[in-house]
Amino acid sequence: MKHFALASTAMVLALSATSVSAQTADDASGDSRTSTNEVRGGISEIVVTAQRREESLQDAAIPINAVDGAELARSGVSDVTQLNKVAPALYVPEAGGANVGYFVRGVGNFANNGYTNPAVAFNLDGVYIGRPSSTVASFLDVNRVEVLKGPQGTLYGRNATGGAVNVIPNAPRLDVLEGSVSAQYGNYDALELGGVLNVPLGETVAARFAGAWTDRDGYYSDGTGSAENLALRGQLFFEISPAVDLRLSADYSTQKGTGPGLDVDGVYTFAPFTPDATVPNWQFIPAPATVSDPFTGLFVPEALGFIQSSATAAPLYSPVTGYAYPFRDDEYWGMNAELNADLGFADLVVIPAYRRSELDNLFNGAPFKGALNQDKAEQFSIEARLSGDAGPLEWLVGAFYFDEDVSGLNSYNQFSTISFQDFATKTESTAVFARLSYSVTDDFRLVGGIRYTDESRSIDAQSIAVAGVCLIEPAFGPPSCPQVPTLPLGLTLEDSIAQLDPALFPAGSPLTRPSPYGAFPYGPFGMMGPQALLIVTPTEIVRDASDDQITWRAAAEYDVTPDNLLYAIFETGFRAGGFNLTFGQEEYDPEFIDAYTLGAKNSFLNNRLQLNFEAFYWDYRGQQLAALGVDARGNNSFFTRNVGKSTIKGVEIDFQALVAQNTLLRGGVQYLDAQFDSFVYDQVDLSDQTDPPNFLTPITGCDYTQNLGAQRSFTIDCSGKPSLNAPKWTVNLGLQQTFELTDYEIIATIDGRSRSNRVTGFNYLPTGNSGNDFTLDASISLVPIDKGFTAGLYMRNITNEAMPSLYQLGAANVASVKYEPPRTYGVRVGYEF
Repeated sequence: MKHFALASTAMVLALSATSVSAQTADDASGDSRTSTNEVRGGISEIVVTAQRREESLQDAAIPINAVDGAELARSGVSDVTQLNKVAPALYVPEAGGANVGYFVRGVGNFANNGYTNPAVAFNLDGVYIGRPSSTVASFLDVNRVEVLKGPQGTLYGRNATGGAVNVIPNAPRLDVLEGSVSAQYGNYDALELGGVLNVPLGETVAARFAGAWTDRDGYYSDGTGSAENLALRGQLFFEISPAVDLRLSADYSTQKGTGPGLDVDGVYTFAPFTPDATVPNWQFIPAPATVSDPFTGLFVPEALGFIQSSATAAPLYSPVTGYAYPFRDDEYWGMNAELNADLGFADLVVIPAYRRSELDNLFNGAPFKGALNQDKAEQFSIEARLSGDAGPLEWLVGAFYFDEDVSGLNSYNQFSTISFQDFATKTESTAVFARLSYSVTDDFRLVGGIRYTDESRSIDAQSIAVAGVCLIEPAFGPPSCPQVPTLPLGLTLEDSIAQLDPALFPAGSPLTRPSPYGAFPYGPFGMMGPQALLIVTPTEIVRDASDDQITWRAAAEYDVTPDNLLYAIFETGFRAGGFNLTFGQEEYDPEFIDAYTLGAKNSFLNNRLQLNFEAFYWDYRGQQLAALGVDARGNNSFFTRNVGKSTIKGVEIDFQALVAQNTLLRGGVQYLDAQFDSFVYDQVDLSDQTDPPNFLTPITGCDYTQNLGAQRSFTIDCSGKPSLNAPKWTVNLGLQQTFELTDYEIIATIDGRSRSNRVTGFNYLPTGNSGNDFTLDASISLVPIDKGFTAGLYMRNITNEAMPSLYQLGAANVASVKYEPPRTYGVRVGYEF
């Protein structure tokens, strides 16, 4: 904590000194040009629609952070992974390929594949996205982003136990011809080109088009972490009558490059009965600095050499070589509409939508020889809401329908083992909901909400586990099969085995047999026969299941003054169960959360100071956690399981202060106490019956107990451990200074963020903590008062802090770490017309 405290103190002193000197700046009035903002005497305010109605952010009696598009651009937020800069409660770590995890205050997933569901709902333009792997088109021509914290059990679509991220693009404007073009260039040869055009097509019709293309070299020395993205969106707006309007939208985006990179941190090696082992029976061998330094990468020769000399992948025990270089080639399409009609007695909103994604990825993290994903997902949804008021009563009723089909071919190659997956899933979710707000007095309101959700799902899948097992066991030391090749990378069993020399199968290849399943002699013959076996085991998963649940909300809101709001909320949430392509873990159950919130939103000094407070307590039960593990046959697998319950409590304070007419000081502090009350799961014991007790123990920082019997296992107990990605302290502070010229403004910003240690890996290994970090971002922008030339300079992560976001064990127990982006900087220019 020493580094954290010193960094926080230094940042506070620096910003305080800057703000004091800035108070002498010119007092001339500023100008707000962002359509999401309204001005109430002092600080401009954002209009949000998180409660399905337009209201000022300061009037929204809910836990929410929001930021407008102009501020996002200045802050360097171009996708959801960077939103922690404006929403301290949110973490979005990138896993391999298109997998992106979402956490709010410890509630979330490490990754979302084709058959898992996020705990934090991602909504684009009012549409729930079932596979939130792409955020490129989402952050195109953004009007604002809203981050809701805690369960959204009444107004929002399925599975929002942790919160919701709402990304709202700018809509077409009638009678306005306007647009912009921009170009940006920075380090890592980062080039970005973008443009927006709003065109009136008559008095009652308008169109808006936006596009962006980005290309960037990799952050890692081995070239990984690179990206090439394209995003396009077109919209049409029709004012059918003064009471009815219709907006149509379509978007297309691609993501190419290598996808996220990783660094090799070290290797956990088997060291039975070693008193000073890093964890019982396992000694951590740290990689040398030439390998483990941040942003080195897996594919530098030093890293590959370290792994080959230090790691052995059981159960084949052949040299760990031949990592496949990653790539990403993904496409996304979307269409949606929004119909608004004033029916006189009520307002009607109808939002139909269709989305499709096609993924083609090869990735390595956690350190696999290679993981191949080819997934296709289609979803259709429609939501309808009717709202109105009758005297002191405001009411809203609605219905939601979601239909998603996902099919995929996946392969996870860990040198000695491969998991081939061929699956098709279908999900249908139907919900009806209602919300009432009753004004007991002009200043005091009672709010209630309820939602009934009925979800059905099915899966038709085959998972094939392939394992190479070494048969050469010396009297001392582990088995060793250096002459037997590890398993080739392929999308299917046929693809992989076809790459092997038929001579490696003295009794015949699995592909030449009537059935490819069973045990096959593998490798060259030795004096005692075959050196290894290739064991091919299928698992068929054909299942269907359903969940239905009533979630509800009760709240009280009190306007102490027109500028001071108090609120109290109780809300429930649930996330439906699902399926795994994993033997012995084929299904998991729903999770549930109850959330209590006390909050205050305050404006003082004629709205020159905004000070908001939130205290929260969450009771989280049946918690779903998706992570790498071992299935009932001992094969490595990625699956979701219900691990227990946790208690999450804390406070969050945020503020904005207009310390001078053109000087804005902003910041926030979150204190979070999140830990598992119960976190218990079982794992198969891979040791032989002849081995002594507690021999081949799990690689974990948690307590465990061995269960002896016909099938040995371990009960792993992580109860009392802190929640994942849940730092105890998060401090954000920023300063924005505006200098007014004749036709332009110069806007200078500096933003700092300090976070305490957080757990970034599922296994709670002592090497898997992030440590404390402190970062600074800065920008200076030349902005026209009306239209014209724009320019800016930016630098993000000025301190070049290495910030771990994900820690994983992969094949051969190689430990890897992924980082948030390093220092980036550049220049942007543009023209508004």
